[in-house]
Order: sequence, then C-alpha cells, then structure tokens
Amino acid sequence: MSMTLINFVQKDNLPTKIELENKIKELGYEFRFLTEFEQFENLNQIDSIDCELNENETFVEIYLNPANEILSDFPHLKKDLKDKDFAISFTFGSDELVGACINIISVGLIDLSQSIVLYADDEIFYSREMLIQDISYIFENKEDETYSIQKETIKENLKDDQKNKKEKRKNQIIDIVLWILLIIGTILMNRKIISWYIPCSLLATVLIKSIIEHNKKRNI
Repeated sequence: MSMTLINFVQKDNLPTKIELENKIKELGYEFRFLTEFEQFENLNQIDSIDCELNENETFVEIYLNPANEILSDFPHLKKDLKDKDFAISFTFGSDELVGACINIISVGLIDLSQSIVLYADDEIFYSREMLIQDISYIFENKEDETYSIQKETIKENLKDDQKNKKEKRKNQIIDIVLWILLIIGTILMNRKIISWYIPCSLLATVLIKSIIEHNKKRNI
C-alpha cells in the first residue's frame, strides 16, 4: 500500500540541494542526495531521486505540482494553506528506510522553507516534532532488528560449536576404544588365544576411520 506525504511551500523560499543537505547534517542525520540537481524545480522531469541515509542507498518517489492542483482534492484545507503556492509530494510504501528519508527531508524543508506537511491519506498535518518522533521510531526498529539478527547468529554459532565439540569427543572415545581393542587383540593373538584376523580387522577399521576423518578435514 502506498502513502503520500506532501510538503506545501512558497516556491521562492525553496532551498537548494546543498542548503538542504547542510541543514539535515546540522540536525545530526547522515544523509545526502545521490541524484544531481541544484534547485527542486529542476526535478520536474523526473519522478524519483536517489539518496543515502547512514550509508544505505535508496530512492524516493517525488512529484512537483502547483499547490492549487493538489488542493483541488482537499478543498477544505485551502484556508490552512493559502500562503503556499507549491507542493512537493513524496510517495512511499512499507520500506522504513524510504520513510525515514522522506521525514528527514521534510524536517529540513520545515526549518528552511516553513513548509506545511500533510499526510494525505488521513488528511493529517504533521508537525516537526511528529516527523522527528517517527524518524526515531524507525531508527529504533532498525537497531532492534539488527540486534535480533546478531543474537540469532550468535545462537546458531554456539549451537554449531557445541555440536562440533560433541562430535569431536565422540570420535575421540571411539578411537580410544578401537586402539585398546587392537592392543588387547594383538596380545591375545601373540598368545595364540585368538585368531590373527581379529586384530587385523580392528587395524583395518582404525585405518579406514582415520582416512575418512582426514578427507572430511580436507573438504572443510
């Protein structure tokens, strides 16, 4: 499901790309535009811009329109937006990184252009504080998700380690038992108590097991 966040501004007050990036850096976010442009009106011919947040690349859908075109769908909001003549619409889905980028850009536009932000789907105006709160929530979810993945990885590694240790102990016990039986068999054979083929069979078993384990280690 797609959602739309609209920044209503005075076109003459729009910042340049560099001004907006610098403002966002002042706010403490590691964000930059990857698409080359100078002014927002230069984006009229494209419908998305590439950007990077915390070293993660993504793209944001963006549409530029005169404010009155957008307000034809929201006539009851005209009185709240009468001083705004330009609309920057961002469309996004469930991707949290994209949502964070849009919110961060919107906070920058509020600070530099006194934009009024409308969440179009529910026809709710978003304040600066609400946007920052949403950004914090997204970052917290990302950290929890990363921590959860790390925790699961550690658990899996511990399980594998324990399994390998058990397997190693088991092999060591089998080796000891086989060598003891081989020694006893050799002694009994020398005393002519048992036939020669019993210790020979044990020796063959030890050698075959040793070759199999050696091949396993080489494959790993």
